[in-house]
Amino acid sequence: MDKQEFNTKSWELCHQVLASLRSKALSPLPNHYQSEFNELLENQASDELRHETHFQETISNDVTKYLEIAQLALESFMQSNQEISKVMHEHTQRLVPSHGYTDDYLSNNCIKIVENLAQLDADMSSALLKAHDQIKNLTSRIDHLTEENRIDPLTKFYNRKELFKDLVSITENLQNNGVPECYLLMIDMDNFKAINDTNSHLAGDKTLVFVARMIASLIRSSDKAYRFGGDEFIIVLNRSTLNVAQSIAEKIRENIDKARLFYENNEIHITVSIGVSKLTGKEFETSLRRADRALYEAKNKSKNQVFTINTEE
Repeated sequence: MDKQEFNTKSWELCHQVLASLRSKALSPLPNHYQSEFNELLENQASDELRHETHFQETISNDVTKYLEIAQLALESFMQSNQEISKVMHEHTQRLVPSHGYTDDYLSNNCIKIVENLAQLDADMSSALLKAHDQIKNLTSRIDHLTEENRIDPLTKFYNRKELFKDLVSITENLQNNGVPECYLLMIDMDNFKAINDTNSHLAGDKTLVFVARMIASLIRSSDKAYRFGGDEFIIVLNRSTLNVAQSIAEKIRENIDKARLFYENNEIHITVSIGVSKLTGKEFETSLRRADRALYEAKNKSKNQVFTINTEE
């Protein structure tokens, strides 16, 4: 869904919310509006619009966090400058005599002046060190937030948003001549719902983590793994060929099939279906759709299969 279509559908939903408020004779207070909006979004909007709305809210939350850290950085900077200015002011008062620097004053107070200058240096160093520690702490918080914004917390793979950002960059690069080929693996766990229903959602989470670790151990250091959503993963194989992509996909499928996972003394047998497709220099959605079709064919062929679509649309 492009930005214009999302905005159009969102405005339509907002108008419906206002109409609903009027029909129920409710005042358009924020809590009333939010309640009606959520109800309409759940009952009437498409899955795609719900996903986009959630995505927009996530972006808004991320921006809020960054603004909070930026505000702290500004306050810290101002505080540090005030402390440094205070040190300078105090020592200036102590260094400058009310009657000026006369020869008699300089000769009689030489040692005192040097001591004051040494103390000024020590105090300035202390103030600057404190400011440095504050900046280092804020930088660490920003780095942590940035990483959180890119990583799926359960599997530790990169998230969907990071995938889309990377695919934009990769597809633009693929339009240049002589760039090595890239391939997509779309991996989906077979019968994952049955694992949740039979063993529990905690078992499902453990299974996802187990599969993610298996995949991570079987791909190359140049490849990048993402959690696409639910029990679906996408691997971007950089500098690959069709044979290499199929070989890696088959190795992942075979190793997961042979692996054994136990949860509360129950063995969970896991299999995956994998769609393989070439990543082209067109819009990345085209390549994703092709990988999704390949995955569908693998699922359709009794699952636990690898299926390749290497033709371009």
